[in-house]
Amino acid sequence: TLRNLELTSTLAGEYDGSLLSTLNRCRTAMGRRLLKTWILHPLSDKEAIQTRHQAVATLTRSARRLDGMRTSLKGIRDMERLATQLAYQRSNARDLVATAHALERMPALIQWCKDSQDPLLIHLSEGLDQLNEMRETIHNTLDEHPPLGLRDGGLLRNGVDEEVDQLRTVTSEGKAWFSNLEQRLREELAIPSLKVKNNRQVGWYIEVTQTHSEKVPETWRRKQQLTNGSRYTTEELVERDDLLLTADSKLKELEYRRFLELRTYCGTQATVLADIARRVACIDVLQCFASVSRERNWTKPDITDKHQIQLEGARHPVLETQSGFVPNDVSMNQKRSFLLITGPNMGGKSTYLRTVALITVLAQAGCFVPAKQAKVGLVDRIFTRVGASDDLKRGRSTFMMEMIEVAHILKRASDRSLVLLDEIGRGTSTFDGLSIAWSVTEDICSRIGARTLFATHYHQLIGLEGEVNGLCNVHVQVAQVDGKLRFLHTVADGPCDDSYGVQVAALAGLPRRVVERASDLLAFLEQQAGGAKAGEHGAPQSRDAGQASLMGYFAAAAMKTSSPTPPALDPNIERTMERLQETNVDELSPRQALDVLYALKNDLEGDA
Repeated sequence: TLRNLELTSTLAGEYDGSLLSTLNRCRTAMGRRLLKTWILHPLSDKEAIQTRHQAVATLTRSARRLDGMRTSLKGIRDMERLATQLAYQRSNARDLVATAHALERMPALIQWCKDSQDPLLIHLSEGLDQLNEMRETIHNTLDEHPPLGLRDGGLLRNGVDEEVDQLRTVTSEGKAWFSNLEQRLREELAIPSLKVKNNRQVGWYIEVTQTHSEKVPETWRRKQQLTNGSRYTTEELVERDDLLLTADSKLKELEYRRFLELRTYCGTQATVLADIARRVACIDVLQCFASVSRERNWTKPDITDKHQIQLEGARHPVLETQSGFVPNDVSMNQKRSFLLITGPNMGGKSTYLRTVALITVLAQAGCFVPAKQAKVGLVDRIFTRVGASDDLKRGRSTFMMEMIEVAHILKRASDRSLVLLDEIGRGTSTFDGLSIAWSVTEDICSRIGARTLFATHYHQLIGLEGEVNGLCNVHVQVAQVDGKLRFLHTVADGPCDDSYGVQVAALAGLPRRVVERASDLLAFLEQQAGGAKAGEHGAPQSRDAGQASLMGYFAAAAMKTSSPTPPALDPNIERTMERLQETNVDELSPRQALDVLYALKNDLEGDA
């Protein structure tokens, strides 16, 4: 169901195009994670849902308040991750500074929540200022831009520790001495290119090019020979280097110890920080709902305990921005709990099903919904049987996977569930599939009573209206303009008068000769059925009757002398059909299926 509804990713596995990507207006990382949780786990408590709706409504009414809240949330680091790092004492100095910066945003956020006068927002803002003392301690102790490494020095502000300040003075003066030494030696030795440098491997050294090597005093000791010069040291240089190294080492160790003391203190507040993070995440998701609802002109839904879903002008939340999207109404109640949806492919049946489900998810997650008006009776679970797939690794055919999904629904759905069925029984023979679809329909209506939307091409099922409690026929509307099919994408009461399969096949690009032949066969089969389109009487033909109709076509065609005789089937095609009839597809392995495919290809080419 999560995959079919594309809640967090599309069927292609992409984030863009999912419901989550459409909703996401969160300003923080923890808000984005919580948004995903709320979508995947909608509420089932009416009062809790209404409390969220009220908070969203409050925020949508004031653009100033909503913008101010979004500004306060912007730039807050991932406080949940920071709290976890702190709890395990893995935080570095930058993490603590980021924590302090996040806590600095709390006063403004608290004020926006209190000004809203919304009970939920006020409740969430309580406790956001619990760590003011920790925030000040971090701010007064750590440098604003500390290094990433904890033993690299530069962690503490000046004035925090007297010994640290003294050691910094020593190291600063020491580095200044080396800088002055370079200028002094250049003047004394008349070597303008002379340099005094330092690296971790060699320490401090004097670098002289080969051109001026004769000017080097005899008291200097060569440390390294270079291609274009040499590196030297002196006794004074070594002494100064040792003093500087000692002071620098002490300084870094002392700063590290002071940082550990600060981190230990902050670690005692990790639980409080995590609680603040959760509250901020909730506020972030609520403003996210308000932002998208205000931007898209969504409506506050009415949540009820009734067995209903009433939507006026409902739109698919992801697809509604597409040009030409057509809204639809939905009416489901105790007397209309099972909507049997008929109509051609590409007519919008699948979109209609998903729209109802996604609006239900949004409503019970606490968000507004894309509709003019909406009344949603609480749903305990949503089940979907959508699309076709197989599981070759486990030896399961498309039909087997379909039946497993249907069995799961029939075992677990309740009268408070929402069930979406987009075709049943396509992976087997027409009569088997129709019988299963019929039986499933009766079981859901008579035993389970779940609100159900069933899109099908089995028009025989439309006769169940009036025979099965709660079943109501609806259809996606189409129009024929100048002989061409036009999809209106609107849903109306009553059954569809035709499947328009041949016309859709023509739109798909089937050769004209194939389409004309299909039209001829369709006309004959409908005539054999007594001039009635399939399903007008609610009951399918028997297997024998169906077979007789098919064979009757050829018999009737052979007797006609005044009209062109349908061409006999090519022997290669007959041989291919015979082989297909003898093949049990469900028992084939992927390799065997490929072999059969090659054999059929050879049959058609006349090579077998």
